[in-house]
Parts: sequence; C-alpha cells; structure tokens
Amino acid sequence: MQQTIKNAIDYTGIGLHTGNKVHLRFCPGLPDTGIVFFRVDLPDSPYIPARIEYINDTHRGVSLKNGLCEVKTVEHVLSAINGLKVDNLVIEISAPELPVGDGSSQIFVELLKKAEIVCQDGCESRLPIKISAPVWASTEHGQIVVLPSEDYRISFVLHLENSFVGSQFASFSISPEIFEQEIAPARTFGFFSEVEQLRQQNLAMGGNLENAVVIGENDFLNDLRFKDELVRHKILDMIGDLSLIGRPILGHVIAVKSGHKLNLSLARKIADMAEVRS
Repeated sequence: MQQTIKNAIDYTGIGLHTGNKVHLRFCPGLPDTGIVFFRVDLPDSPYIPARIEYINDTHRGVSLKNGLCEVKTVEHVLSAINGLKVDNLVIEISAPELPVGDGSSQIFVELLKKAEIVCQDGCESRLPIKISAPVWASTEHGQIVVLPSEDYRISFVLHLENSFVGSQFASFSISPEIFEQEIAPARTFGFFSEVEQLRQQNLAMGGNLENAVVIGENDFLNDLRFKDELVRHKILDMIGDLSLIGRPILGHVIAVKSGHKLNLSLARKIADMAEVRS
C-alpha cells in the first residue's frame, strides 16, 4: 500500500548554507501524488515535485527548480521520507532552503513518526523498479553501479585523500528499522580548513559544531555518533538522491567515492531504463 502521514506537523530551523530561518510543515498527501514542495513564502505558493526532471544544482547539496521557484538542500529530508517508505507528502517551506536540523535525517524521522505514518486505502501500491541487469555511471574520481538483488541494499566506500580519516566502508539493506537506527543519525561533514572558503562563496553560513561533523588536521572537532559516521552519511545522501526517481528500487547499489552528481547520473539511467521497459 502507499503511505502518507495522518496529521500535519511543523518544524522551524535554519538552512545549512544560507543560515536563514525556515519554517517547514509536513502535510498528508493524496494517493499517487508523490512528494511535493510548496514555497508558501512566494505569491500563489508555487510547487516543485521531488523528481529528477526538476534537479537544478548538485554542488554541496541538491536543489530543485520549477520556473522561478527553487528549493535547496533537499537530500536529508527526502532521505528520511524514502527511508521510512512514505510515498505521498506535501512539504510547505517558508524559505528557499530546507532546515538542516542537526545535520542528519534524525529530526525528520522523528517528525514523520510523530505525525503517524498510515497506509492509504483504495490505491495501487507503488511498484518498485527491479534491476535485472547492471546499470552504472562513473567519473574520473568515482564509480557507482546497481546490480540485481531481491532487496534494496547500498554499499559505499568513502575515501578522503590527504586526511587522517582515510577510507570507510559500510553496507546496509535499507528498511525503515535499519534506516532509523543505523543511517538517519549520521550527520553531514566537512573540513575545518574549508570553512572560510565556503563562507566566501556564501555556503555553510548556517553550519556549526551542532549540525555537522568537522574534520580537523589530526582529529575530529566534535564527537562521532558512529565510528564510521561519515560513510553512513554518504549512504543517507544517496537514499535521498535516488528517491528522486519517484519509485522504490530493488537492487544492490555499490558506490566508490560517489557524490550527489554521480548518484543522480545513476538515478537518471535507472529512470530512463524503467520508462523504456514500461
């Protein structure tokens, strides 16, 4: 069955990159509508469906655009929605960028559960895209492939060159329980040495030690939630990115040094493949 939430629920926070205050409201969605963002701060509250065709930018986060309406840094919210298998949702926001929370998907999981996830009667289930042959994408620096599998699994290799972090690996079969316990709490991360440069570009204006893991020269500047928290966050990002396909996946995604741009390149190939077969 398709799922939505029973009750509307609100949250106020700041954007990771803009640093601006933003009010978010999750509202129940009608069957077959998917995930839709509404910019209630703009005249006539224009909307953007959370779909691949509306991707506008993938630098330091994913932004969607429909005409003059833009919504930035959508991946953590979409990861929570997809990780909990919510199919239909209206998301109202009062600013261009979604709130960062604590840098993970945890607050959005808590909000959705508090709003009560419910099945929607009288509608068909969302058929997953079953991967029957390898689909891949690559760049000079990263590779990603999805292989046939009976469930949705993500395996990720993170490698940070010239850093004490080195390499991290994690692999999870993605279920609501696993997502909530093992992936959702993993926070976004960045290098302390990059902070000034980012802020000169008007990025990470809302970032701090409360909403990001900060990597220093020889150690982390704050405590980790998992010893491999960084690679878990990369899996979190990937779940959000691939949700823009608009349908669940049955396949094993294996990624090496992938990021938003490469994730979404794979997502487009999977979506195109599904469209051809249908």
